[in-house]
Amino acid sequence: MKKQDFILGTVLLAVASFFAKIIGAVYRIPLTNILGAEGLGLYQLIFPLYSTILVFCSTGVPNAIAKIIATGDNNNSRKVIRLSLLFFTGLSVVFALLMVIFAKTIGNLQGNSQVAIVYMGIAPAIVFVGALSVLRGFFQGKQNIVPTSVSMIVEQIFKLIFGLLFAGLLIDRGYMYGAFGAVLGVSVSELFALIVITIEYIFYNKKNRNYNETSENNINILSILKTAMPITLSSMIMPLTILIDSFLIVNLLKHINYSVSQATNLYGILTGVVNSLINLPVVLSMAVATMTIPIISRLYKDNNKYELIKKSSTAFRLTLLIAIPCVAVFCCFPKEIIVFLFRNGLKVGEINEFNVASNLLQIGSISVLFIALVQISTTILQSINYARVPIHNMVISCFIKIVLTVMLVVLPSINIYGAIISSTVCYLTCAVLNMSTLVQKVPIRLSIRFDILLPILASVMMITTMQVIKYLLSGVLVVPFMLLCGGVMYCLIYAILSYGDKYDKQSISRVLSKVLKRSR
Repeated sequence: MKKQDFILGTVLLAVASFFAKIIGAVYRIPLTNILGAEGLGLYQLIFPLYSTILVFCSTGVPNAIAKIIATGDNNNSRKVIRLSLLFFTGLSVVFALLMVIFAKTIGNLQGNSQVAIVYMGIAPAIVFVGALSVLRGFFQGKQNIVPTSVSMIVEQIFKLIFGLLFAGLLIDRGYMYGAFGAVLGVSVSELFALIVITIEYIFYNKKNRNYNETSENNINILSILKTAMPITLSSMIMPLTILIDSFLIVNLLKHINYSVSQATNLYGILTGVVNSLINLPVVLSMAVATMTIPIISRLYKDNNKYELIKKSSTAFRLTLLIAIPCVAVFCCFPKEIIVFLFRNGLKVGEINEFNVASNLLQIGSISVLFIALVQISTTILQSINYARVPIHNMVISCFIKIVLTVMLVVLPSINIYGAIISSTVCYLTCAVLNMSTLVQKVPIRLSIRFDILLPILASVMMITTMQVIKYLLSGVLVVPFMLLCGGVMYCLIYAILSYGDKYDKQSISRVLSKVLKRSR
């Protein structure tokens, strides 16, 4: 199978990931309308533990398998997949059973015992994702991003359909049953995604029957785990910290006289509304990071320093191009975005949920940039066999986050805002530590003028355009119109100001034009 171009593959994955996230964001709107902030809080309480288990059983697996397959040859691919499916699916079954057995105990520790039944709805998803991640890693290693993209979109579409259906059917029995229905939809969606990518894998094997398997003897589960564990441990630190947050935040808010219902509301707003918006643009930078792994791994193995630096620099260029305007939009228009998306789900009562969500989004907007830098720097360090560095850096950063969360959330004047402040400081710390090491190993070549100042200037023009539209127009659709016009303005300003310069040979506009010509 012909390997996809680095930029083209990144664009394909970015589009698919962004489309999947759009579906996920759209899903949150009617889900919030069905469950309310408290039901959303119950829904969100289970995800830190769920995500941590997924990282241990599967999330580090695609990157590890991609690295093994990209740096090896076709002879080993089938055995890698067989062994990985057997081991990681079995591990997923064990953790799913443990989640069901200890669901009530976990709910009590998190400060809301009603969440126990919700854990039972999400447990099957762990098993399905274990196998799904292995197959995604296979195609990622082959630099064929289409199967992963298709399975991601299928996953989100079925989550939208079944999550809302089950939540709507069960909400009359109470918030916890509504949340149970929503996560049951997640389990169903993962099953359908697994079916889709399994079919694609079967067809791939039928088309590639001709490669022999004589060199399979050098592959065993220990060699796979040896590659997977550093990536898994690195990926596990942040979900583990968020898991600790899920045990801390509700209990800390209760400590400063918030009721269980109010504390769950605030947790739901932070994790279900604000974090989902912050993670929406981050998925684009994650697409860059995902496509970087096999490319950088291969270049590092071949000792091709020139291309290694070039590809790494391009990845950072794309990351900054995506992150900077997103920070500007979230910082300048937090209330408009929140009101447009969640006007029927949030309410003004004992807590003004609109103001809380808007303030949290504005404070956390800068974290979009820091998260994106952490993602791409971690990926490159892992690909050049410095996987321990981001692990150490993330441990330090997460320790700071936990300490700050405890110190700030217990202050009545700061309360839930302490959680978003501590997260921002965490990602800033990790980004600085990662970059300080990376630039010594891979001298990233960026232009202050074109890669930093130009996106900032384009973002200023974008925000100005959006402000003018906001001043001149009103109505329900003014926000999407603002975002559309602002995005067009950003692209135009960047393209116009970067056109014609010698540096444009290395810039994103020239690279994208080559991709467009090739696609024709």
